[in-house]
Amino acid sequence: MKLHQLRAIVAICESGSIQEASRLLHISQPALSKSIKELEADLGVQLLVRSNRGITATDFGERLVRRARLILEEVRRAREEIDTLKGVMDGKVSIGVSPVTPGAQFIDSLNRYRKRYPNVRVQIHELRPSKLMEGLREGLLDLVLTSLPASRNNDGFHWAELYAQPTVLAVRKGHPLRNARSLAELLGEEWLLQDSLEQSRIGCMFETYRLPPPQRVIECASVVLFSELALNTDAVSYWSRRILDHVSKLGQDLEILDLAEQVPPMNISLVCRDQELVTREAKALIDELVYAYRHPNAPQPNEVNSPGK
Repeated sequence: MKLHQLRAIVAICESGSIQEASRLLHISQPALSKSIKELEADLGVQLLVRSNRGITATDFGERLVRRARLILEEVRRAREEIDTLKGVMDGKVSIGVSPVTPGAQFIDSLNRYRKRYPNVRVQIHELRPSKLMEGLREGLLDLVLTSLPASRNNDGFHWAELYAQPTVLAVRKGHPLRNARSLAELLGEEWLLQDSLEQSRIGCMFETYRLPPPQRVIECASVVLFSELALNTDAVSYWSRRILDHVSKLGQDLEILDLAEQVPPMNISLVCRDQELVTREAKALIDELVYAYRHPNAPQPNEVNSPGK
């Protein structure tokens, strides 16, 4: 199994075409086909099949492609690490966030990082929490900021809880239950969440107060569409206070419910891969973010310890 063979099968699976993969890799189609045939012969299984939908991976191929992406990403990171050791920080760092996780500290930290390491390429990907962890697991992301609770994810990553983000429940103006004072009054309502009930802290809220979870739930990861649904339906929506304040500034007001029960905050954590696998570019940003969130009023040092050290 060789690196050029892994690049070949990943490119073909991602593009769905040998022709397009050939163009992306800058090699001829016959050479690309030969690489795949040699890989299949080496492994003793069929990796790709042709159909009227193009080229798709077999079960063997899908499993190999998942591993191949991680291997190729590690090779890229190794090369960048060597280049960094030569004296220049000019690699790449990929950050994963969900709509609720960045804040003022994130922007300030990123600005300081960019001034300190202007040649580092920074990529920011906004994804749902489950997709964030998938990207981290596959090596596509160096670090993520997530609202998922660490206790539910025994995945071997390093978790550093940064802060608790206040949350509220809200309904549209004029909603029949805008004056509700207990969670029990809302049981029969439709709920609007940015994550699944299992991943959302709302699920924990119902468990805490020993109430059955909502039966009707709309999941919407788009902040814009989420806002429109909250404003134009009777759903009870769960908001981070930061996002709600931002939406309110645009003149899109909602009515916040004043319940006897406490609405659980979103505990925002920074999650990164094993310290031995984190590049120096990523480690420097991790240091910056952890320090900025945990010491918001302190002078910013050039370098602080990363989580777990």
